[in-house]
Amino acid sequence: MNKITTMLAALLCSAAVLAEEPKGLDKILPAVSDYSGDTDAAFLEAHQPLLQAPAEGSEKDAKYWAEAVGSRLKVTGYAQGGYTATFQEGNSSANTNTFDMKRIILMVGANITKEFYAFFMHEFKGGNVMEYYMEYRPTKAFNLRLGQSKTELSMENPMSPTVLESITPMSQSVGWLCGGDPLMSNGSGRDMGLMAYGDLFNNKLRYVVEVINGGQINKNDRNNQKDVIAKLEYRIVPNFRVSVSGQKGYGCAVEKSVFNPNIKVDETYRKDRYAAGFEWKSKVTGTDYFKNRCAMVRCEVLGGRDGNVGSFGVYGSTAIPLYKQLDAVAMVDYFNKNTDLGAKQTNLMAGVQYWIHKKCRLQAQYMYSAKSNGMKNLTGSKNYSTILTQVQIAF
Repeated sequence: MNKITTMLAALLCSAAVLAEEPKGLDKILPAVSDYSGDTDAAFLEAHQPLLQAPAEGSEKDAKYWAEAVGSRLKVTGYAQGGYTATFQEGNSSANTNTFDMKRIILMVGANITKEFYAFFMHEFKGGNVMEYYMEYRPTKAFNLRLGQSKTELSMENPMSPTVLESITPMSQSVGWLCGGDPLMSNGSGRDMGLMAYGDLFNNKLRYVVEVINGGQINKNDRNNQKDVIAKLEYRIVPNFRVSVSGQKGYGCAVEKSVFNPNIKVDETYRKDRYAAGFEWKSKVTGTDYFKNRCAMVRCEVLGGRDGNVGSFGVYGSTAIPLYKQLDAVAMVDYFNKNTDLGAKQTNLMAGVQYWIHKKCRLQAQYMYSAKSNGMKNLTGSKNYSTILTQVQIAF
């Protein structure tokens, strides 16, 4: 907790010190966390910096500086918890049910100057610092980020669990290829590195280039070789986007994997990834899923190779408004963890979600997981059903 307090204090002090040059505050770029993937327009409108400083010595000085610092900071967070029950076919002794807290997140973003932005994220359930980075934003066409954040492989990985349809919340292929496999053991989908990104042609084309460690979060690189991720995303119309991304690099195995038994612990192996997909919305919503209802379809194809073992997956996810803030949600999710051994699993999910207020919602879902014989032989497990409920509170 001392580390968290120190980091938050540093961000507050930085904003306060740099606020001593108040002229031009109206030109500061928005403090937008890329974790959510969208601009919170309501926040930006309500927290525009002051345009002019009061005369020195004025009785309004204290209020002015308090508002100037407050206008540079954005504190957000969310919690997700609920009930999960699993039922394995032919093996009732393996059934489980529990109330669970999935994640508790606090995020602080700071506009240090009109060109420099800092971000910090802490996850309280696991006690881990998830993201921390500094950005240089001279123009929309070119930005630099140094630090730890979600990698840009796929459309889904950079998206927040607060807007994803599935409680799980990620598709099998995105979770696995972005670091969740046993060899990498980095289920958060984040990494430390340097990122360049920007929006071109009136924000229709977005590009991202990353150089990252290619390992676990909050740890140094284990093999001194870096991974490169490149991504292009094009908005044909404002509510329809297509995306392609790829990753090339080397991993250093931290654990053994039954899906890739030839790679030993601490061995460096070749690691390649690719993803392509689209997302369509019936209308542009930003992050307002409470008042601005719309239908949505997102689909991606992903694949990779670790050493000599290939993997392949595809998923499709949808949300359809039913009545006021009530949605029907569904997802088809297929992934083959070893294409030579046929380690396949298909998840079929259906459920509903009700938006209580802005980013707060109630969710209930049923998922059936069907495994191939190859997967059953490797894992010793069978097909199973899962009932999931979740309460999401966000601010």
